[in-house]
Amino acid sequence: MTIQDDLKEFYDAEAVKYAQTREKYWTEAKLFLDEIESNEKKTLRILEFGCGGGRLLKQLAEIEWKKIQYIGVDLSEKLLKIAKKQIKPTNKHITCTFVCADILEYIKTCKQENFDYIIGIASFQHIPSQKERFYLMKSFYRLLKYEGKIILTDWAFSSRFLKKHQKEMIKAFRQYLFTRGQKSWRDILIPRKAKWGVFFRFYHIFSLKELRTLNTLSGFLVKKLYYMDAKGKETNDRKEAKNTILIGQKSVFTGSMME
Repeated sequence: MTIQDDLKEFYDAEAVKYAQTREKYWTEAKLFLDEIESNEKKTLRILEFGCGGGRLLKQLAEIEWKKIQYIGVDLSEKLLKIAKKQIKPTNKHITCTFVCADILEYIKTCKQENFDYIIGIASFQHIPSQKERFYLMKSFYRLLKYEGKIILTDWAFSSRFLKKHQKEMIKAFRQYLFTRGQKSWRDILIPRKAKWGVFFRFYHIFSLKELRTLNTLSGFLVKKLYYMDAKGKETNDRKEAKNTILIGQKSVFTGSMME
């Protein structure tokens, strides 16, 4: 089985339980709402990959003064069934399309310059290889309209993460040494118990430097790039960081800049 097959099997098996753990308030919510609310366009097309049970849709439902055309892509058909229930008949400002597919395959079917936002919430970290991550970012650049933005948030190497997943980190580092650097020490298989046994989910933990390089090589301007702590505040301390935050923009200009 491939890494993506393993992820699909896990999320199908744990769909209800996983979606329930995502119902509580999440620290990145304000970031996404502020970004989308500040856009001057009245109609927005948004692609979310790894949309899961539709947590972002709950936030988008609050932006009633914009028309939103939302496309949610996920490997798990069972999670998508849950996502479809997030939008109520009264949320007439949102039209939704859900696609059960690997994002690496789905993007091949999309038209160029078709989206205002492409969003990945704890999803980009599951892309299994450097080559595929670069291909995906280049494809996202192609799919975004000019001045469109990509927003990614993924796990960071916090002190809590390192303490909790020490054994997995040691295994990853040994694999890095054994393959003489062909496999990254940042590629980690994290076990999680489920009803049908133990599943191992793949994670690539990004550094800010790696994200910046990947972003700029793909043609984006770096608008924001930082660590976020558990309270949703920007921090320079990687040890206190819960997640990485990246906002890149497709622009007529080239190079990289920070706000």
